[in-house]
This record gives sequence, C-alpha cells and structure tokens, in this order.
Amino acid sequence: MDMKGKVAVVTGSGRGIGREIAVYLAKQGANVVVNVKKRVEDGNETLAEVKKYSAGMMVQADVSTRSGAKLLADETQKRYGRCDILVNNAGLGIGMPFLDSDDRLINKMVSTNYLSAIYCTQEFAKIMSEGSSVIMIASLAGIRPMVSLSLYGSLKAAIIKLTEYLALELKQKRIRVNAIAPSIVKTKMGESLIDYMHMTEDEYASKHTLTGRIIYPSEIAETVDFLVSSPNITGQTIIIDSGQSLIGDFQM
Repeated sequence: MDMKGKVAVVTGSGRGIGREIAVYLAKQGANVVVNVKKRVEDGNETLAEVKKYSAGMMVQADVSTRSGAKLLADETQKRYGRCDILVNNAGLGIGMPFLDSDDRLINKMVSTNYLSAIYCTQEFAKIMSEGSSVIMIASLAGIRPMVSLSLYGSLKAAIIKLTEYLALELKQKRIRVNAIAPSIVKTKMGESLIDYMHMTEDEYASKHTLTGRIIYPSEIAETVDFLVSSPNITGQTIIIDSGQSLIGDFQM
C-alpha cells in the first residue's frame, strides 16, 4: 500500500511500541492520529515526531470505554473524513499472581487489553472503506503460558481469536484484520517485566531467545507496514519472539 495520504490511527501511541508505529507510518507518508489516555505530554511528544514527516493530530481519549473509542473515531472523521489503518495498540501489561489479582485490576486489564480493541474496531469500521486494515497488537503470552501473566496472556489470547473472527465478519467491507504477537520488547513495559524476573536484558536474551537479542519497537512497526501492504494476508497472527517459543516453558 502506498501510505501517502492514508489516515492511520494508533491507540496508546504516547510512548513505546505505539509511538514507534505512529512515527514509522508518518515516515511512509500517512496522516497519523495519535492517541493517549491521560499523559497528554507523551502524546504531544509523539505528535511532534510525527509532524517531522507528515500531518497528524493528537486525541486524548480513554479507548477502554465506548465513549472514548467513539470520541477518537469522531475526531478522526471530522479532520480526515475516514480511517484507512487502525492499530489497536492500547494495552496494560502487569505481572501479578492470579490469586492476588483483585477486581479493580481484573476490570482494568479486561477493559484496556480487550474491550478497547472491540470498541475501537466497531467505531472505526463505520468510517473505514474497502481495502482498509486493522492491526491488533497481541503478545506471545497469548500463545505460550507465562507464570504471573495469566490475566494479560489470556486477554491477548482473546485478541488473537478476535482477530480471526473479525477477519471473517469484516470481509463484507473488504477490511483485513491481522495481529502481531511479540515477546518482550525493549520498552519501559518490557524492561519492567525483565526486572520483575530479576534478570538483566543480556541474561534474558541469552537464556530465553535463540537470536541472543531483545526485540526493538521498530521491528513491530515494520511488521505493521508489512501487514498493511499485503493484500492477501488476513486473520493471521505474526509472531516476533527471537525464537523464544522454541526453547521451552517460560517461567518467571
């Protein structure tokens, strides 16, 4: 797909993987809608990077709620009239033993990691034309069980299955839906998970990968570009895990 003039929306793009995707798509010529829940300063920093390469805007909205997802879609339609690429990136990664997870955490994890993708896809499908693309950011934890990631992992598993269902249902609108499932990525969230395991980055890479290196956000952004530009790929999940899934059980 020629990205020039396309409209891309990246939820949770104030930092980390979301920021990298937003800036990458801008470099390809897309008009990018940046989204943050609370940290407006992070969103403005991403937007400043986006504007070095293309046009864009920032919308503060909590996409874990129906009203927030609708606000983001409405503001996108007001500015650009449509959406060509939706990246459901908003998510919350918290390592917590299952029996220690209280209702507040459970509800927050469900709404941020799962309902946000449902709400945004429903709202944006209304303004997406034929040939548009939805990308879900899932996780290897949704494929391979990892201790203390039961809530996060099971919700990412739901995202992977949702991807397949939506690929079937949105075919009528010629909207393709795919997912990316990375293992630990070099972001604040990824680094906190490595700290939780009481390991250094080098120790993690040596013990849990085949390549001996951690994944960088730019690799996720490049995969988004690949999926958006591949007209015959839909309903699929691309795993980026440095070979981690081939090594064996992943225990923290």
